[in-house]
This record gives sequence, structure tokens and C-alpha cells, in this order.
Amino acid sequence: MLRGGTTTYTDMYYFEDAVARETKAAGMRGVLGETFIDFPAPDNKTLAETLAYSEKLLKHWQGDPLIHAAVAPHSVYTDSAETLRAAAALARKYHAPILIHVSETKKEVDDNRAAHNLSPVAWLDQLGVLGPDVVAAHCIWIDAADIALLAKAQTGCVHNPSSNMMLASGVAPVRSMLSAGVRLGLGTDGPAGSNNDLDMLEEMDLAAKLQKITHMDPQALGAKQAVEMATIGGARALHMENEIGSLEAGKKADLIVIGLGTANAVPLYDVYSQIVYALKASNVQDTIIGGRIVMQNGRVLTLDEAAIITKARELGTQVKKSLVTPQK
Repeated sequence: MLRGGTTTYTDMYYFEDAVARETKAAGMRGVLGETFIDFPAPDNKTLAETLAYSEKLLKHWQGDPLIHAAVAPHSVYTDSAETLRAAAALARKYHAPILIHVSETKKEVDDNRAAHNLSPVAWLDQLGVLGPDVVAAHCIWIDAADIALLAKAQTGCVHNPSSNMMLASGVAPVRSMLSAGVRLGLGTDGPAGSNNDLDMLEEMDLAAKLQKITHMDPQALGAKQAVEMATIGGARALHMENEIGSLEAGKKADLIVIGLGTANAVPLYDVYSQIVYALKASNVQDTIIGGRIVMQNGRVLTLDEAAIITKARELGTQVKKSLVTPQK
């Protein structure tokens, strides 16, 4: 496995299963899906291979308390109608989530309208893909009709402000989505050149400030709303609000403990404003997932941090060397 910074993996499954196994070993909760994409990828070369592999993944992780296996068709611009329908059908056979990028860039929307005379949201709806089991990442270039479709379908949406800024993709209409009753959560997107620090406290800060400056209204998105998006809002987007997302009797014990002994934590007048506008990921002291302490006093208990950091440096050096163009 990949545990403890090693890189060998010999199981019958491939990358996504390795990620799932290491996520579980770390004591983390994850909704993880194999990507469906219409060109050969390292894991799977064809749609048939991707379907077969994804079905094994779904069967293997069914009923796991931490890992929720999903199906992840990448987007309307990398997947054909056939692929999108096949991915959705497989997910629904196993009552699994469908993870997909939606309307992340203006080009994506323009190209889809040119090809199908529909926005990506409307296209997914016409294909029968859009629904309450879909988690749509980004949703930046959406109009009022799209928002109404997303709300009616009870589709979960995920706002990724750092990524959207870093890639100059645009600003999602968060205020309009919340007003329409869209299930909207907050995310980071991935570390491969579209976020880098994966800091959820920073995402709350940016989510609030982006809406304020976009609407030229300091009350466009308040600190409490940003915290809600990062907690119960994310749970609603995943349709897991009855299990996680808030501290209530009967829910799983997922929580963080934030230390208030640092300079950026005082003075404290409003806890929501302090969390969103002053505190950082480094202020998180303890993390408890499913009632298990996985980080205590800033130290991760389930992973060998030193070994992982060493391995990351080694791999970074290898990647850097591979990108150097040989001199002629």
C-alpha cells in the first residue's frame, strides 16, 4: 500500500482504490470516485474497462463506515452522452453518488451550447443524469434557468473559491444559489495546480469576500453563512446531512477543536467572524472523525508525517526532473 510514505501497491484494484484504502487507514471520511473520461487513462483505457473497474470499487466499499464509493464522470466536455449515461446508470444501480465538474469555465458553456444548444446543466438534465445523487463541482457559469434546474433536482453543488481564482475561472453566483435553495457546500478542489494549500478555513474567508466584492455589498455573504457552507452545507450537498455536518444526537462524531491561544484568535467578539476572517488551518488542534481522535494537539496520530514529507520531497524532485526539456 501507500501507507507510511511507501509507494508499492499490489492489490487487484488501481489508483482510486489505493486512495480509498489510505483514506480509511488515516481514519478519514471520503466520498471517492473513479474518473470516467473519453481517452485512455493510466487506470483504464476504455469505457468498458472503466465501468468494470468502477463496479468492483462500488461493490468492495459498500457499507463501509468511512469510505463512500462514487462514480465520477469528469465533465460534459471530456465525456460523451454515452459515457455520461453509462456512468449514471452504474451509480444508480448501487445507489452511489455521481461526482462531476459542471460549468467551470465560460468556454465549457459556450462549447456545449454550440454543440447541443443547451447549457451543461440543461444538457445533463436532458440526458437524465441530473438528480439528487449528483455532486456538481464549481457551477460558476450558470444562469437563473440553470440554478432553478439544480434546485429542483436537489443536486448538490460545491463552491471552490481558491481554485476558481487561481485558474481565473470566474466567480460562482453563490448568493443566487443559496436564495434559490440549491444544496451548496464548500470545497478546495485538488492540489495539482488549482489550489495547493487545501485550507478549508481559507476557503471560508475567500467565499465570503468574493461575494462581497462581486456584489459590492459587505453583507452579500456573511461569516456564519460561510461556516454553514463548510459544514452542514457540504453535508447537504452530499445528501449526508442526517449523518454528518453538525453536532447533533444520533449523528456521527465528526468535529474539530480550534485553539484560541494564539494572537490571531484574540480578541474574540463574534465566533463566526473569528473563524472565517482571522483563524487558519494551523489553529486546528484536534480532529475527531467518527468518534476517533485522528489528530491531537496538532499531531496526526494515524500517519507517519515525517516519512510522508520525506517521500513527497523525493517525488517532487522526480517530477521536477521529468519536466526539464533535454538540451539539444
